[in-house]
Amino acid sequence: MEKYFKMSYLIDIYSSLLTDKQLKVLEYYYNDDISLSEIASMLNISRQGVYDTLKRAEKIISEYDDKLNLLEKYERNIELIDKLEGLCEDKESLSLIKEIRENL
Repeated sequence: MEKYFKMSYLIDIYSSLLTDKQLKVLEYYYNDDISLSEIASMLNISRQGVYDTLKRAEKIISEYDDKLNLLEKYERNIELIDKLEGLCEDKESLSLIKEIRENL
C-alpha cells in the first residue's frame, strides 16, 4: 500500500489519539497534499516545527497500529465483505452487506 494511502487510513483510524496540532499537520500533509512550508505558514509555526510534528505524529499512529493492527483488520474485513457480496444473489442480502460496508 502506498505510504500516502496507508497514512490516510491510519489518520482516520487513530485521529482521536493525536493532539489537534498533530492531526491538522497530518491531514494537511497527507489528505490535502500541502507542503511543509505552506503548512508552516497556515499554522504560524516554523517549517522545522511542522516537520517535527509530522514525524512525531507519524510515529505515534504507526506504533499504535503495530500493536493493534486495526488497519490490517479493516482491510481483511473489506476482503471478506467483497467475497460475501459475490456469493449473495438476493437483494435483501446485498442491501445488508451494503449497510455493513458503510458502517465499517
